[in-house]
Amino acid sequence: MKNKRRMRCEHFLFALTLLPLTQVPALAQDQADTEAVEDMVVTASRTEERAIDVPITTEVITRDQIEMSGVNDIGDLIGKYVTGHYHKYSGILSPVGLRGFKTDSHGSDLNGYVLLLIDGHRVGTGNAAKLNLDRIEKVEVIKGPSSALYGSAAMGGVINLITKKGDGELGGSIGGEIGSFDYYRGQASMGGEVNDKIRFFASVSGETMDDYDTVDYGTAYNTGVDKINVGGNVVYTLNDAHAFRLGGNYSDLTSESPDWAGDTYSYYDSTTEQDNDKSTGYTDLEYNGDYLNGVLHWKAVFYYLWDKNQWNTGTIDPESNQTKYIDQTLGTDHQFTWKINDWNTLLAGFTLDSLEKESSSVVNYQPSMPYTPGLDYDNQAVFLQDSLDLLDNRLNILAAVRYDRFDVTTKEAETGTYENFNERSEDYSHVSPKIGVGMKFLDEMLRVRANMGEGFKSPTASQLSADYYHSSTGMHYLGNPDLDPETSMTYDVGFDVYLEGLTFKADYFTTDYEDKIVDETYDDNGVSTTTYVNHGDATISGFEFSLEWAFSETFNLPFAGSFWSNMSFNTEKEDELTGEDILNVSDYEIKSGLTMGYAGFQGQLSHSLVGPQMIKNWDTYLTEEKDSFDYWDLTLRYRFMEVWEVKASILNIFDQDYEWVMGYPMAERNYRIGLTYNF
Repeated sequence: MKNKRRMRCEHFLFALTLLPLTQVPALAQDQADTEAVEDMVVTASRTEERAIDVPITTEVITRDQIEMSGVNDIGDLIGKYVTGHYHKYSGILSPVGLRGFKTDSHGSDLNGYVLLLIDGHRVGTGNAAKLNLDRIEKVEVIKGPSSALYGSAAMGGVINLITKKGDGELGGSIGGEIGSFDYYRGQASMGGEVNDKIRFFASVSGETMDDYDTVDYGTAYNTGVDKINVGGNVVYTLNDAHAFRLGGNYSDLTSESPDWAGDTYSYYDSTTEQDNDKSTGYTDLEYNGDYLNGVLHWKAVFYYLWDKNQWNTGTIDPESNQTKYIDQTLGTDHQFTWKINDWNTLLAGFTLDSLEKESSSVVNYQPSMPYTPGLDYDNQAVFLQDSLDLLDNRLNILAAVRYDRFDVTTKEAETGTYENFNERSEDYSHVSPKIGVGMKFLDEMLRVRANMGEGFKSPTASQLSADYYHSSTGMHYLGNPDLDPETSMTYDVGFDVYLEGLTFKADYFTTDYEDKIVDETYDDNGVSTTTYVNHGDATISGFEFSLEWAFSETFNLPFAGSFWSNMSFNTEKEDELTGEDILNVSDYEIKSGLTMGYAGFQGQLSHSLVGPQMIKNWDTYLTEEKDSFDYWDLTLRYRFMEVWEVKASILNIFDQDYEWVMGYPMAERNYRIGLTYNF
């Protein structure tokens, strides 16, 4: 009976998704506005430039693509549009990856190999599921090492979230959405120019969903989520030369935690009540000033980041057993851009970061030792970049280098008593270079480019300076102060073709990954001891292609229509230590879509295909191949009476059984429909 009721509900929602089609006018009117990929980018060079003038390929996800994606967080957005890697668990946990590297599996900002930024500075987490899309104007994705400008963790690349600043007339929106699995969402936003000096954008949203059903397994128990997001920006323009921006966001994020019956990895236990709190937030103050008649520009950012990960795992009372980690970061980033002449721009700057991790645990209502102790992490960095635009801007050269110094300390946790805890501090430094060259031909219809750069990841405090005995594991953890950072050297070449209505990009890259840090356990006078060593290299190579074709422009059609496809093929991904494939790196990924618009109607059909990859099976602790999978989504939007908008999505249209991570099957076919009033 429950399934029949659910089917009737889904059929009703499906009928509602078709309702806008019945209201499309029969005669052609003005084409629907479909937002093209923005020509200006900022992440690759830290300054706003035309994309074609920066010899580093930047993939841009526009606001229109965000709205037509049918998803609400950065993780699902990356999974839909960007090839590289997506690792989606049930609940609120989604590491994302680029070119064989990914953010930390548990969301730690410091432990990842891909860097998440917001408006150019660290966002404070590696968990992309924590970052909602209400305030995001566009997303810029840089594939390949970016440590020369952004430091540690930027080995695979950088994903920069650029927020709305309130451009244009004052206005706002309020709307709601319902969907399968008791999904409800409410949202309100407002922004625009108050006067010639003040503009702002603010938004608030709430979202909830119950346990979802899968195609073959049934109900995935303990997968419900509750989210509240509030944030915004206020920009004050003092005059033509000086402006300030105050921004921030807070996300109250709670979800249930799936558990497995009898410790079997792939079977959900409906009787075990678990939940977690993964709230996160930040605030930042940015200054932009022009000096010497615009020859010199100073950008300064001050930021505070806060990130919480708390797991309540008691069988009867979830709070009886819990583990909590809170990261707090104070930082500032300054860059000075000197336009020496029309063809030479010099950028110099520095970054200061100070992070403190607090860790605590409760076992049977009593304070206990968490698995990971606390830490202090201080980073001081200086960077320099020279940008040359030669031969009437046909030849573009970008060279950068960064020096980082780190001071790390392993600290006792807030709870529990460690045996023989030795609080140690270690420091080290690293230099990261990068150079890129681009050449334009045929009146900028063709560009050829090449890049070479190094990425690195800092060792963690535990890997460098731990020295304590953990009674619950019976293990002595001993850091290695002689560790080198993990590094990667990447070489890539490519070309871009720009024709009327069509853009095609092709890349070949190869990465030498060196000094991988692994743990080693040995017996020290009867005490099991774990330490860390640089041991093992890897090679990752492949091709990447991108196609965007506005075919309605090519054929002068009376409606808007475009096709896009992003593809990656990893031809080599060998771990030289084991001689086997690197785990969690697919052989190929193809993510494509078709967008159509006519009058007030717009629709997008998207398809994601992820190839096979080697994984660790946590049932057997053996390495095995995970099969390829694919799924389709459809989003429809209709705007009417100038102020109303109805939007509907069918996710997993063909009811395909798939999972990004083994043991975490994704939802069956499901529906969402919403109504928004714009004012």
